[in-house]
Amino acid sequence: MKKLRYELLDLEAWHEFDAESTAPTFFARAAWGSAIAHVFAQFTPATVRCRLDDGSYAIVPLMREMGGRFRWKVYQGMPFGSYTAVLRRGSPVESGVAARVLQGLLTLGDSVYLNPWPLERLNLFRTNIRIREETSVIDISGGAEAALARVGSKSRRMAGQARRRGVRCAIEKGDDAVDLYCDMLQEASRDRWHLATPRLPKEFIQRVCVEGKESVEIWVARFLDEPVAAGIALYGSQEVLLWTTVMRAGMENLKPHNILHADIIEHAARRGIHWYNLGSSAGLAGVLRFKESLGATSLPYDSIGHESILYRANKALRRTLRSERTSHGVS
Repeated sequence: MKKLRYELLDLEAWHEFDAESTAPTFFARAAWGSAIAHVFAQFTPATVRCRLDDGSYAIVPLMREMGGRFRWKVYQGMPFGSYTAVLRRGSPVESGVAARVLQGLLTLGDSVYLNPWPLERLNLFRTNIRIREETSVIDISGGAEAALARVGSKSRRMAGQARRRGVRCAIEKGDDAVDLYCDMLQEASRDRWHLATPRLPKEFIQRVCVEGKESVEIWVARFLDEPVAAGIALYGSQEVLLWTTVMRAGMENLKPHNILHADIIEHAARRGIHWYNLGSSAGLAGVLRFKESLGATSLPYDSIGHESILYRANKALRRTLRSERTSHGVS
């Protein structure tokens, strides 16, 4: 078996590939990489291509992070807990081949972290970093009625109550929709989560919407024409992922999230999407129970990585120096 050789693709080539063969998850699409690079200066798109044994090519979306004074080669696939995938034009990559491609990538640089799309189960063995993660998913491939039938009776009842009270959900578009979502996020960050600023910068949300075009949907739940909750859904070819949600303080009794999820499930199923990915529950039992009430299954997966001996030694040295400065009262 020949050793795989990797070469970098420029962003234009990645966009061309994406236009012909949409990745299963939005996080492995060129729009996501472009948005990250536009807003976060430390990241540069670094998608790689390799020639497989049958003569075809596979690509893996990556981002390169600035390597500091030593110019370390640091790669992530992908940043901020998002995913990468092994892609090929016209046909899926067999799981064994995909695993081999990712395995080879682990030694591409001084530090490589990969979050393989969890709905493609791969067996990866040789790695010196392995972190267990989880996400919650709903199989909506059987159509809207079948997907909604799997929603728990309590959640269906709450969604029905929300509708009877007059809560309505719809996709809203354009700059006004982005401004509305970000205003709600700012308010919730301050009033519900007690944060000075939202964890998601407005510029990033704006850029994801610009780059993603019709693959990004802003859903807004309104009561008496006033927004009470909202969410942003990101589409790949097989998955719709609920990237971020927000609810106004004091609106919990209206159960807007129940109707929001029900409408997104129905809409995505009618679009022919296979999976509704609700993302990680971050270890919060209440969040996990809510997702289970929607019919979601918790799916464990591994985030993997590899760091060279020199890189690990440098990290250890920096930690020691920081600790010593702290112990001597030096910030």
